[in-house]
Amino acid sequence: MYRVVQWSTGNVGRRSLRAIVGHPELELVGLYAHGEDKRGRDAGELAGIGATGVRATGDVEELLGLGADCLCFNGLFSDTELLARFLESGTNVVTTAAFLTANHLPPGERERLVEAAGRGGASLFGSGINPGFMDMITAALTGVCERVHSLRMTENVDCSSYASPGTWEHLGWGRPLGQQRIDPSSNAMTGSFYDGLDLIAGVLGVELEDYANETEFALATRDLDLGWMAFPKGTVAGQRTTFAGIFDGRRVIELGVVWTMADDLEPQWPGTRGYSIEIDGEPGVRASVEIRPSAVDGVALESDHMDLVMVATALPAVHAIPHVCRARPGIVGYRDLPLFGAAQSLSGG
Repeated sequence: MYRVVQWSTGNVGRRSLRAIVGHPELELVGLYAHGEDKRGRDAGELAGIGATGVRATGDVEELLGLGADCLCFNGLFSDTELLARFLESGTNVVTTAAFLTANHLPPGERERLVEAAGRGGASLFGSGINPGFMDMITAALTGVCERVHSLRMTENVDCSSYASPGTWEHLGWGRPLGQQRIDPSSNAMTGSFYDGLDLIAGVLGVELEDYANETEFALATRDLDLGWMAFPKGTVAGQRTTFAGIFDGRRVIELGVVWTMADDLEPQWPGTRGYSIEIDGEPGVRASVEIRPSAVDGVALESDHMDLVMVATALPAVHAIPHVCRARPGIVGYRDLPLFGAAQSLSGG
């Protein structure tokens, strides 16, 4: 059993918390909650499951003092100094907060994490559905190719049920055009896509020479009030961004996202919802991945599409915990861990 501290109980954190409690190799020993209304409450109540005996706290020192095997960090933004403190204490870390390789963190932050992991003899792993898991899937599909000329993976998501105002406000949505953040070098939410380019390039055995990105925005054609956030007519309610990795003077890897809040934006980009992968090679490969509800009646824990995306964001990191706890100290990625999936998770349905 690996003793785990869960950090946060938001859209992703609640799913991690539920999965940790139900995982046969993991024991929940601590829980951090941001809101005062959550602190002191049982973790099971916050996760929508039975009582666990673990109560949420806002005391970081208390959590550090537990000497847990792993911290599962699901904050909205990464926190290098906080993660470093846990690593120095000997606690391994898995995170879904815009972190894969740490190659594109602000100057000095990657070095800080590597040094902290070395001192504590701990490992740090980042993933999520995208960036993260889908980059790994894309890279793995090149394994059938003799040669790869270029590849592209695109995420196309209806975000209207992703009730995370902090995310969209950070990106400048709900505001007139011209007030958005589009530079990945200064944007903690999107800079990790460059990590995804590096992950794929590493599997292909090359080091990218440069990076490029382009962003387009779509505007609401009417007032949108989703209950949790409003997008007045004429403000940004959609975004299409492409991140490109350049090798040998050309764009060889492209990662794209298409995020929208309605189906009548201007412009409204075509495309199938989900994740599409296209590899131009010998042979060429085309694949798609769709997140969808369970087809088995009576066993589904979630049914809304965006709720299922939150599960898919949380679980790659949770499933990695036993392997990260056994990994070498330092920053580790999918290539450093054995092939893993949803071990011991088959339901009786």
